[in-house]
Amino acid sequence: MALTHSYSGIKDFQGCGRRYHQVRILRKYKQGDTTATLYGTAVHKAFEEYLMHRTPLPETFQHFENFVVPLSKFSGDIQCEAKLGVRQDFTPCGFFDKAVWFRGVPDFMALDHAKGIARVADFKTGKSSRFADTSQLELMAAMIMAHHPTINKVKGALLFVVAGSVIKSEYTREDDLPEIWSKWAGAASMIQEAMDNGVWNARPSGLCKFCPLPGSECEHR
Repeated sequence: MALTHSYSGIKDFQGCGRRYHQVRILRKYKQGDTTATLYGTAVHKAFEEYLMHRTPLPETFQHFENFVVPLSKFSGDIQCEAKLGVRQDFTPCGFFDKAVWFRGVPDFMALDHAKGIARVADFKTGKSSRFADTSQLELMAAMIMAHHPTINKVKGALLFVVAGSVIKSEYTREDDLPEIWSKWAGAASMIQEAMDNGVWNARPSGLCKFCPLPGSECEHR
């Protein structure tokens, strides 16, 4: 079975192989929406409407203007929710291409082809940025560089709009791209190994209480 990966898929597997297998491979269970995820979806949609169509932010989100307005001022081609795909040889492909290996959907990107610089941002609605993970940005940076040969530098930011903080990172084609792909290829190979061996180990943690698996599927529930 050919597997398709993403940042969230890799993180899910690293969090718990058994949950990953039951939810993402067998599709026996579905991670349901929560008040927090519904709120995040609404914020993402409002930001997209502002950036792409200049639709004013709803009153409930207007206090986030200091995050979204600066994004609209970046030079270049601004896109939201662009669907990117990459094959296993790191060449670009369509999001639904049969050979797609990794998929990514940046919340925001601005491509300045003349300067060779792209900016990518992901919107976060969590209450804290304490455990911010910039590896999401590095994967998006690699995928952007795969799709746009003119882009040699990507400046990334995790925008924690509720927590009021910004976590920045920067990646270049020359210095960082080979290492990024090596890292994510290694992560993907761990999932392939579990698939080949049929071993999906559970990793109990404080997050087990949010798991959609019933007790009949996991002794840690």
